[in-house]
Amino acid sequence: MLNMIIIDESEKATKKLERFFQEKFIVSFIKPDLLDETITNNASGPNIVLYVNMGAPALAAEKVRQIREAWPKTIVLMVIPTLSSEEQLGGVTILAHTTLFKPCSKSRIVNLVDNYCSLMDDSDIVAQENALLSALVEFAGELRPSLYVAYNRLMPLIMNVCNAAGVDWRQVQKAFMLYILLLSKLDSSILEAMAHGGGRRAKILHELAAPLKKMADILGMNPSTTALAFDLKYVLKRFDGQGLPKDDVKGADLPMASRIIRMLLDYHYLLQNGKSSGQAIYILHQRKGWYDIELFHALVHVLGEEASRGVREVYPLGLLAGMEIAEDVFGIVDGKRKKIIAQNEILTQKTVDYLQRYCENILDITEPIMIVEELFAAAGDSNV
Repeated sequence: MLNMIIIDESEKATKKLERFFQEKFIVSFIKPDLLDETITNNASGPNIVLYVNMGAPALAAEKVRQIREAWPKTIVLMVIPTLSSEEQLGGVTILAHTTLFKPCSKSRIVNLVDNYCSLMDDSDIVAQENALLSALVEFAGELRPSLYVAYNRLMPLIMNVCNAAGVDWRQVQKAFMLYILLLSKLDSSILEAMAHGGGRRAKILHELAAPLKKMADILGMNPSTTALAFDLKYVLKRFDGQGLPKDDVKGADLPMASRIIRMLLDYHYLLQNGKSSGQAIYILHQRKGWYDIELFHALVHVLGEEASRGVREVYPLGLLAGMEIAEDVFGIVDGKRKKIIAQNEILTQKTVDYLQRYCENILDITEPIMIVEELFAAAGDSNV
């Protein structure tokens, strides 16, 4: 059996996590302050370290660095149930193989661990090759943090989407890592524009086209990397054939890795531009013909409810019966601040009338109210 160490700062998730993994792993638990002693007594390290951090990312980042230096063959997975995104890390770089933010559901954690377990089935040569590429990408990411954000977010997503679509993820991840390395050569202003939503602008596409062609040409000279050359050559192309290079290749003739990388990078750019996951999926869905429909639905399946629901602001006068409240709503009652509506409550017409009548003069609710709405009709919708 494989070995797993769980480091749980909350001291509450330990038994639950053990139940998730006890059939596949010999699971042991340590407190963060016992890490030094554990490393001293275990020179080879476990297969996986699952680290539950409760919101002190700077301290956790140092522990992760220590683990990876001491146990270079160990996969380190960070779970932070108190934070929603990389932006909340406050500039701290955590060198875990993957960092999972809330919602940290059982299925997300188990799928993450299962996907990384498949890495351990590779041959020694393939494992060494992947480790080398990963190290190079992480190094480039330290120098260009926006690359590390993309790498950290999309690497596990590639595995999940490929598994959902029945595609071998190893080739796709390898092509993606090479693409990230290529991006590290870009001018800083171009890279930052890409990282914050400008990844599809014509100027940026043309800036990328030349180095992309050069890397594809180099890879194409060696028979063992010809497939990767083909993958990289078409990363900038849409499924309908629009984009670079200007040729007749489109649809199913595009390499699978190119289709996946293009779609996931577009998703990433939207998140970096401030969109929620649901809003990003909704926007991708509106881009008719841009993406492989099967892969798009695989992405929606992997993201689950996160992909189909979004949050937006509505002023009280714009509220309608049937809307779901995303956050507790507070108002002034008898001179005291009190909860008027609870999170996840579905508005009735009576509640809407009450809010709209008294929001300003009595309740002092002048700010927008956050509501949850369905953004995407998911599953059977074929109109992409």
